[in-house]
Formats: sequence, structure tokens, C-alpha cells
Amino acid sequence: MSRRPSASACARALWLLGLTPPVDARELNAAWRARVTRTHPDLHAATERKAAAAATLTRALNEAKETVADWIEQDLPWPDAAGGPQVVRLDSGPPEPWPERPAPPQVARLCTRTGLRAGDLVRIWPYAGDELETVRGTETDGDDAPVWVLLASGGAARSDRVRLAAYGCPVCGLCAGPAVDLPVVRPCPDCLVDLRRLEGRPAEADRIRRAIEARSEAGLAEATALGDGVFLDRARERRRWARRLREAGSEDLHAALLAAFGRAFERWHATAPR
Repeated sequence: MSRRPSASACARALWLLGLTPPVDARELNAAWRARVTRTHPDLHAATERKAAAAATLTRALNEAKETVADWIEQDLPWPDAAGGPQVVRLDSGPPEPWPERPAPPQVARLCTRTGLRAGDLVRIWPYAGDELETVRGTETDGDDAPVWVLLASGGAARSDRVRLAAYGCPVCGLCAGPAVDLPVVRPCPDCLVDLRRLEGRPAEADRIRRAIEARSEAGLAEATALGDGVFLDRARERRRWARRLREAGSEDLHAALLAAFGRAFERWHATAPR
């Protein structure tokens, strides 16, 4: 069992994360990511003073997340704004309901095995020409069974014969053709895998940073072949960013990578097909 935080510590953590109880784990992670993406040191590297302040705030946000996560895990009564436990008096009428939260936007479900979701543009083996298909969804008969990608055209293909197309990754700069007027900006499948590893195994942060740098090199080559200046600029910027993190400490590196993934997912989420 995790340590029991104080009610005042929980109230402060909720305030720092901009949360109003009751809170579940999904809401906690979303609030934490939204703030870390704006405060981590990589965004405030203009001066040492700003970078140090951003690093301090990032550590505070990480500690706040841990505090609220402990509170949720132990199913404790939520504190009020003053930091004390919330008390419901039966002789004073029914308690006031918590303010209604707007419903989160509905986005297409992500297939965790393929990194695909409805609306993605893909190429089907042998990946020749500029013909694209639109993903309608995925299905499988079990964890060990092949995943089938359902296509809007009415057909289906095994996932190992499907590749993302006409997109660029905002995390590593990897991209794929063919050139289209409005390519999709979304995390690449490798970044989806790396995010899951980073959340579960922080010690892999340096390996993931090196993988991002290597994928940015591949993005440079592909963008040059496509003649796409936007993809080329993004790959160059992500390579510079990954190289700047070579000397970062393990904690700051982990926070910077999570922030980059968080920004990418926020952007992808905002533009996802409903």
C-alpha cells in the first residue's frame, strides 16, 4: 500500500493540477500531461533561470500527480478547498452536487497493437504508387491472433501488410508519403510503443531519446525524397531537440520526453476524426 498523504497535501496537489474532486486516474493523467507539456524545461531553455524554474515546477507537478494517485488508490474521502476532509451532514439536507464537467470529445478508438484508428490513411502491400486507403477500424480473434485492418472501401488487410501514409510525427519527425495537400500530424507507431515503455520503465528514457534521434534522420531522408519542406523542417527540429537532451539528467530527460509525447497526443486528439 502506498503512503497516505495528508488532506492538505492532496488539496494542494489538486489545486496545482487544476482539478476539482472527485477525480479518477484518467482525469488525473490528462490534467498532469496538459500542464507538463507547458512547463517542462525544454520549452524554457532561453535562460538558465527560466530552465531551472521550469524544472522545479515540473518536479512539483510530478509530485502532485503521485499524491493524487495515492489518494485515488486508497479510496480516501476528498478534501475540501481548505485541505480538510469533506464531511457530509445528514441533518443539513442533501449535499450540493459537484460541478458538471463537459463531456470529453469522442475520438476514434486506438488499436494498441497496430497504432491505427479510424480515419488513418494507409498503404496496402506492395505499397506501390500513390493509392491510399482509409482505415475504418481493426478487429482480431484474440491476443495472439493476427489483427485485421478494416478499410472504408469495404475490404480488409492483415496489419503486417498495412503502413501508415501521408503523415508526419511531431515527436520524432518520421514521415511517410505520398505527398498530399493536408498530411496528418500524428505520433508514429514507434513513438506509440516508446510512450508505453517510457511510462512503465523510466530507465529506458535514454534509449528512447536515441531512437527518436535515429528516426529523425530517417524523416530527413524521406522528406527530402518527397520534396516536402514542412516535413523536412520538422525532422531537423526534432533532431536538434533530441541532441540537446544528450546531456540532460535522467529526471529531466524523462520529463522532457513525456512532455513531447503529451503535446503530440494533445494535438492528435484535437484533430482526430470523431
